[in-house]
Amino acid sequence: MKNKLMFLIFFYYVFCTIAEETNIYSMPLIRRKSPLQMLIKDPHYMKKINIQKVHPMNENITLFKYMDSEYYAEILVGKPGQKFTVIFDTTWSDMWIPSKLCSKDIYPICGKKHLYDQDISSSHKFIDPTPFNVDGLVGNLTCDTIVLGHLNVTDLIFAEITGISNLMKYQLMHADGIIGLGYNTNARTTNNTFFYKLLDDKKILNPIFSVYMNRDTTTPKGGTIFLGGIEPKHIKGEITYVPVTQKNYWQIEMNQFSVQINKTSTKTFCDQGCQVILDTSSNKIGVPPEYVTAINSLVKATLYFYNRYKVPCSLVNKLPKITINIGSRDFHISGRHYIQKMENEQNGTICITAFSDSELSDGVWSLGGGFLSSVYTTFDLENNRVGFANLK
Repeated sequence: MKNKLMFLIFFYYVFCTIAEETNIYSMPLIRRKSPLQMLIKDPHYMKKINIQKVHPMNENITLFKYMDSEYYAEILVGKPGQKFTVIFDTTWSDMWIPSKLCSKDIYPICGKKHLYDQDISSSHKFIDPTPFNVDGLVGNLTCDTIVLGHLNVTDLIFAEITGISNLMKYQLMHADGIIGLGYNTNARTTNNTFFYKLLDDKKILNPIFSVYMNRDTTTPKGGTIFLGGIEPKHIKGEITYVPVTQKNYWQIEMNQFSVQINKTSTKTFCDQGCQVILDTSSNKIGVPPEYVTAINSLVKATLYFYNRYKVPCSLVNKLPKITINIGSRDFHISGRHYIQKMENEQNGTICITAFSDSELSDGVWSLGGGFLSSVYTTFDLENNRVGFANLK
């Protein structure tokens, strides 16, 4: 026993001497539970240790409708979130919302909108002063966080509007602003517009968004926009894809547009093919000016006001069928799709047709909700194509 004690004392002396001379120190090891063990014990463990990992996902956004003419969603801007309603517009590339600097005395329309206040947003970031002046909308660029459903888009550059001079176009607009889903080649704010930034930040899985518009008059919900993919539950049969012909817009070729006159005859327009722009911002089916009167006459419509035509609401379910051929496939639309019901204080419900001047050059048409509400539409940015399918 004495020999063992002497050996331990000698060993301790030698070890300490070597450790001191070589700067080697012994540190105690403490056994801790693994992250997996902690996560099993406490499902909120990852949040407590503040580990954040980006997981790309798909996001299904509910659209609300206003008199069959607008399909809009609700977003929050800044921190704390300021609530706005926005239209997802495939003919625009940029995002814009009205600013608190928009004078209600000069622009009464701003008195009817939610107004953005950068001064109360802790997530607002100052950028170099840059004016914005597009289509009668005047303002400046700004940068803040946008929350949409479960998506949090940080540092998005958009326009805050201080003046609206194009009252004819915007005075009937119910939503506060617009989020553009067009190609960024037309962007005036930033190349990293809303959808492109979702992709860059890996917030969604695929460079695809899909639109489902609901004409059900018994609900204020107007459908969905699905960011990052396709919702099969809305689709009946196959999707027909056609290429984008001009990457400034979601522009494709339409092979033919025809109106059924009776059981044996139809009147055809665009029989040699024509270009169309897809427009999720309105109900309008825009046609070249020389066709406006003819098409409206075929559906028994009469001039109502400023290039818009109306039909008796009692005839909506009896109106001629319209056939639009895209990708060598016929898509049929009935009166309930191409007629927009609007409330008028003096005359009650007015039924307006979707057919009016496209206001586009070179004979280009536009297809808005009057057509898009009859199909499921998917916009594929990666492959530069658009797909159409019949609805279930």
